Amino acid sequence: MKRKQEPRQALSVVYPDSAGIDVGSREHFVCVPADRDAQPIRPFAAFTEDLFALGKWLKSCGIRQVAMEATGVYWIPLFEVLERMGFEVVLVNGRQTKRPAARKSDVLDCQWIQQMMMFGLLSGSFRPADALCAIRAVVRLRARLIRDGQRAVQQMDKALVQMNVQLGRLLADLAGKSGQAIIRAIVRGERDGATLAALCDRRVRSSPEVIARSLVGNWRDEHLLELKQAVATFDLIQAHIAECDSTIAQAVAALQRLPDPPPEARSRSRKTKRHTAAQHSSLRTALFQAMGVDLTAIPTIEVDTALVIFTEVGPDLSRFPTSEHFCAWLNLAPGTRISGGKRLGRAPMPAINRVGEALKRAAVNARSSPTFIGAAHRARLSRMTKACAVKATAHQLARLIYAMVTQGKAYVEYGIDRYESEHREKQLRQLRRKAAQFGLALVEKAA
Repeated sequence: MKRKQEPRQALSVVYPDSAGIDVGSREHFVCVPADRDAQPIRPFAAFTEDLFALGKWLKSCGIRQVAMEATGVYWIPLFEVLERMGFEVVLVNGRQTKRPAARKSDVLDCQWIQQMMMFGLLSGSFRPADALCAIRAVVRLRARLIRDGQRAVQQMDKALVQMNVQLGRLLADLAGKSGQAIIRAIVRGERDGATLAALCDRRVRSSPEVIARSLVGNWRDEHLLELKQAVATFDLIQAHIAECDSTIAQAVAALQRLPDPPPEARSRSRKTKRHTAAQHSSLRTALFQAMGVDLTAIPTIEVDTALVIFTEVGPDLSRFPTSEHFCAWLNLAPGTRISGGKRLGRAPMPAINRVGEALKRAAVNARSSPTFIGAAHRARLSRMTKACAVKATAHQLARLIYAMVTQGKAYVEYGIDRYESEHREKQLRQLRRKAAQFGLALVEKAA
């Protein structure tokens, strides 16, 4: 007997007024529905006047939604022009538009993107408001400058080692007060080890005699030139970082929503390598007034981490229905690759989320934190690998941030005693359940 086949459910059109764009460095290929124009696929050059011409053609075709791949940085000017012209622009991850084994060309790609968008098969990537995107660009530039400054310090250390000056072995950070004082004295022409050792801060653990011995080097001109240029590069980068800090502070202050100052800080503001105590306190106040909550009240989350969170996601998390969606976007949620009812152990696809990475760095500092989160992190370290424990603690921080921002509630610190009490009750429940399986009863011994 022939098996009865169930009728197939056809895909329904969700966005009839949609277009697909294959973004390129020199030209963009655009596809609209076939009934909108006699030539539904057109190439446009990447010049600004051509981008506006592209938008005018889409308006003449009655297009409202536009989907495009996030190809390098070439999509950014096109995205901004189309968004300014009133289109609903959907930025799509390239993994979503990856086609099965087939011929590939720019024309076929834009057709494929348009068809997937028309049937509602694409989900747009998260992108904050335009004002936040402007601050985010400066914060990311600042992060790159900090990395460049670290490379300049490594170049200083390399030049010193080539001259057999072992300063990097005795000081924890050559970019600190003592290291910079000695290096700049060497650049100015000082060669006496005792005189250079006297420039060290009194908190340096090594004795002045040992430091003086380490500063006797082979002063070759080519290595001194390399040291001089590394110092000049470092100074230039620090000036650029200071300019970024000023721009960020002004931009964050312009987005404030609350006039009230933040509650008392978790710890007293102190001077760091890149912020004075006053700058630290001022930026914390601006972030509180812009976000509506004080994220720095959460243990291990400092002002720099809160700044990354604010510029990357902003104060509006309505795009994420639940904290699970938010944690999944941060790449902090457990894997969901399941086959045959079993979770697959293969690592997930590589992806980098700046907020997730910042929370992981904050979670590393929880190991020595005398707080509820610190106790929970130390308990995780005792039963799992360090990487898993850091990711789990970062996941916990992400859930706290989501609850604070969406509900507008302040962070409440329960303390280590609360964690120890809850942990003890959990262990007792497990022991009672285990005893019940063997027909036994757990009796608490009198003190």
